[in-house]
Amino acid sequence: MIRSRATDAPAGSCGIKGKGLASGAEDDGESGDNSRMSWAPVMTLERPPRINCLGVSDWDRLIAITDYPEAGGFAEVHEEISAPGGPTTNTAVALSRLGADVALATAVGDDERGRLVKSNLDAVGVDTRWLIVKPGEPTTLATCIVSRNPLDRTILVERGAQLAKGDQFDVAGLFGGDVLVLDAPDPSLRRFLLDLPAHTVPTTRLLGPLTTLANRNIPDALEMALRHDAIVSNESDVLEVTGTWTLSDATAALQHRMRGATLRAALVTRGARGCLVVTETERVNIPAFDINVVDPTGAGDAFAAGVAWGIAQRWDWPTVGRFANAVGGLACCALGAQASLPSLAEVEKLLAANPVPGD
Repeated sequence: MIRSRATDAPAGSCGIKGKGLASGAEDDGESGDNSRMSWAPVMTLERPPRINCLGVSDWDRLIAITDYPEAGGFAEVHEEISAPGGPTTNTAVALSRLGADVALATAVGDDERGRLVKSNLDAVGVDTRWLIVKPGEPTTLATCIVSRNPLDRTILVERGAQLAKGDQFDVAGLFGGDVLVLDAPDPSLRRFLLDLPAHTVPTTRLLGPLTTLANRNIPDALEMALRHDAIVSNESDVLEVTGTWTLSDATAALQHRMRGATLRAALVTRGARGCLVVTETERVNIPAFDINVVDPTGAGDAFAAGVAWGIAQRWDWPTVGRFANAVGGLACCALGAQASLPSLAEVEKLLAANPVPGD
């Protein structure tokens, strides 16, 4: 199957403003409280966070153009690269770059692309013991067209091997870390895994990207979202999952449903406006950083990594949001989803260079 879409974070940019744009959050009628924030990210763990990820891997073909053409038009390619990708793989690599101990459960085909995905993961220190090779299936191929005008990307996806219910998993291992990033592409598998913590490891904290739940063919998408400890999403996906038309209505719906649910926070990426952190009682806007954006591919996946890191550190939610904005922003500085994923030192440098009142 080939699918085309124009995207925003987490499938696109987050925590960033294009070079030269004014800093600060914008008051657009959706603004939350910006005053009750604790920013200093103190590392609370005396060891690297142990974070497991379950979800999607693919092979990316990135094509860089200047002006995106109209239908039937023409565009000149000025750069092309091929590299490992996939939302969950990008998140796992970003976490490893930050210094976490990361293991990834995913599926690839028994082809050259799958072998390259695995070798890259091994090279960057991601534990691939839960990577499943599916005989007779190809590895998913994503062709990403990255344009400067507009600054966005379009993705053509040829679906290949994916995790599904019935695959063999190390349940105790998956739920044995500080955080599990749960982005299973198969809804029945995600439902199954969401049932497990209450019966096996009640202390497990689940972070759920909404990308694969933003599908009208999943009638219980919101119910599944509410069973994570935190969710990350872009604006369009959170509107789809909540069945609302505006971000204000979506956040109100989430806050109402958080009462009595597992969900404690939703972090919504907003591109140049940074992100919105939503808890049951608060909405806090976290401004974006001023970054010279080259390619927003994978910025949302890097943002999710920043959120997972912050959850493992047990930071308050605004601190998690600001840290995630920094990780997502720095991920946009080179062509490719994994090319400019930052180290912890680089994130801390950006945060220190952009203090907020009270720091």
